[in-house]
Amino acid sequence: MDGTDVAEYEPMARIAISRAEIETARRRRWRTIRGGSGPDADVTPMHLRARVRLLVNPHEIPTIATGSCIEPKPCDICGRRMPAGCTEYEVGFSTLTVRIDAACFALWQEEMLRTAQR
Repeated sequence: MDGTDVAEYEPMARIAISRAEIETARRRRWRTIRGGSGPDADVTPMHLRARVRLLVNPHEIPTIATGSCIEPKPCDICGRRMPAGCTEYEVGFSTLTVRIDAACFALWQEEMLRTAQR
């Protein structure tokens, strides 16, 4: 055996060992992380208001567009799915644009009014 055969064998052996390790890792059962919250766990009025307050900027007048939701997608505030055909609001600031459903838009309006009255 000359040195070229060994040089060709070593990379092939490394590949075979790597494949075996990958297969072993795939067969291993991983424990799931517990104690976390799902997407609906934070959808309480208090949490929604806190999220909405992050979008209230008293120093900038946002652009607001409304229309029918063409494809189902989640609301950027509450995370609930907006079905096709429902009213969708697009609130645009200079650095951020959010798409929200009617209930979250009403909360956003309340917080904007509350901030303006202060």
